Amino acid sequence: MVNASADAEIKRTAHWILSRRGPAFLGFLFRLGDKSLRRIGASVKRGQVAADIGCGWGHYSFALADMVGPEGKVYAIDLARKCILAIKKKAEKLGCQIIEAHPSTAADLSFIKDGTVDFVFANGLLCSMAADRSIAVAEIKRVLKPEGRAYLSLGAAPPWGYVDRAEWSQVLGGFRVDVGGVYEKRWALVTPKCPEEERPGTSTKSTTVSK
Repeated sequence: MVNASADAEIKRTAHWILSRRGPAFLGFLFRLGDKSLRRIGASVKRGQVAADIGCGWGHYSFALADMVGPEGKVYAIDLARKCILAIKKKAEKLGCQIIEAHPSTAADLSFIKDGTVDFVFANGLLCSMAADRSIAVAEIKRVLKPEGRAYLSLGAAPPWGYVDRAEWSQVLGGFRVDVGGVYEKRWALVTPKCPEEERPGTSTKSTTVSK
């Protein structure tokens, strides 16, 4: 069941054109020119646990399922009940038993244990969240394994999206940036910082690469 916080977020969030929760047959329009799968290809391995947060109709959830294989697992998470029901129905039809779909806000991933996810896919997530973005980022950090990785991307800049340059910099400051990170490109592959790096006054070098 979607909790009260999720219901509030549904009311606050961007129009479905930005949140990618519109009619399923329009899904391909939001993927035109998208290079996400190519960018993450080397980061997702067979047998891993992945989480597609803000999964919409599940296109990338099923792509991740193919990448991790039958030995792996994929959490598909979205606010929209209709999307989650469609993913469950499609998974059942395809006999795909490794996708676990949940109707929930990205700010509440309590059904995932700490440090159990190898890869988080948050494609266009933060820019479509009207509130609780910092909590969502904290939840991503919580569920990731110490050696895990996350793909963060912004679909649109303000005023169409919610994340500006300063906030993007703040978000990335909580991780080690492995690839990407340039605001104009609006995507990055990141890994969690180790406890020593999280200490106040500790500076770490990150790699910012435009591709």
